[in-house]
Amino acid sequence: MTGCNLLYFLYGASIMFHLMMALLFSYKRRTSLNIYVSTLMLVTVALYVKNLALIGDGYYDSALESLFSSSIDLFTMPLYAIVLIEACRPGWLNWWRASLLYLPFLVLMTVSLAYPEPLVFDVIHIFSFVYGVVFLSWSLCEVPRFERTLMEEFSYEKYINFNWLRGIIVSFFCILLLWIYDSVNPSCENDAIYLIGSLVVWAVACFFFYRQARVIGIVKAYESADSQSVVAPLEADDEALASVATSLETDIDTDTDLSGTPTDEQSVQQEAAFAERMHLLFERDHVYLNPRLRLTELAALLGTNRTYLSQYINQCCDTTFYDFVNDYRIHHAKLLLHSTDDTLDTIATKSGFNSLSTFRRAFQQREGKSPIEFRASNGKNSMSNG
Repeated sequence: MTGCNLLYFLYGASIMFHLMMALLFSYKRRTSLNIYVSTLMLVTVALYVKNLALIGDGYYDSALESLFSSSIDLFTMPLYAIVLIEACRPGWLNWWRASLLYLPFLVLMTVSLAYPEPLVFDVIHIFSFVYGVVFLSWSLCEVPRFERTLMEEFSYEKYINFNWLRGIIVSFFCILLLWIYDSVNPSCENDAIYLIGSLVVWAVACFFFYRQARVIGIVKAYESADSQSVVAPLEADDEALASVATSLETDIDTDTDLSGTPTDEQSVQQEAAFAERMHLLFERDHVYLNPRLRLTELAALLGTNRTYLSQYINQCCDTTFYDFVNDYRIHHAKLLLHSTDDTLDTIATKSGFNSLSTFRRAFQQREGKSPIEFRASNGKNSMSNG
């Protein structure tokens, strides 16, 4: 099999890569997403070993053997779906729902064992394509919902921009198409193309999935603390936030549910006092200038929990926490653009943005013009570009 030496190398490299990723994702932060990705990596390793064992001098001994080998590879399909579901809707999956995802593939595998006919394998490939289209569509529709969920916790874009996930979802579907083509037309060349494509996609996907597992862990930790009516502590390096907390002298009880109408004068006074504290934090203490401000930290400063604060921002301010904070940052930046000759980089930092690119993007979205255009229209042309 001299023509497939490259294929042996690619299989070996793929096996080593997936084993390393399985160890990485199982070693730290044992979130559900990490466990699912690690499991998928190990299953993929087993299938690659199987493929190596089945490749002979004639590549496959028969077309039927090739089709049967590819049908075994279907066991990764539901795992791909499980990983995408957990990435888009953390915590929704349980063992029962995961079993339902596997059920059609177990049925198809049983049928292929009982009736190993080419028509059966054609049905399997068609079903795999439809299955992939369904989860491609679902995932792309689900991403904006999860983005909004994260916008309720974070005021910075690092963990909110999910364009990477959209790219990975589409890439997974492309890998599925390569697998189907390779299954129907098995050859050393097609296998090599599939393995290279899969390696590239998974190298990128693992980086982002590992970071995503951390984000999910943060959000779940805060939700768990909130359900126990415990305010998550501020991080040690947030000294500015701690000093703001000590400057607020009024302690109020904010257990009232905003979804209901106040029934007495006391509840009305409590909500008014809460609104006043919010006003002081943003207008006097400029808490939004902390580039890593989170909903949970703001709730701690206000002496309430994140659920109440999120309800207040959503219902009373008709916006998300992310947009609420960044509106203040943009307003602050506009004042600096109008009154100073600071560079854009300096203004972005002074306004609470953690990067110049984020500042430019947020400013363009809210003002309909770039910071440079805004400054020029307000008489500030003498700036050195940051």
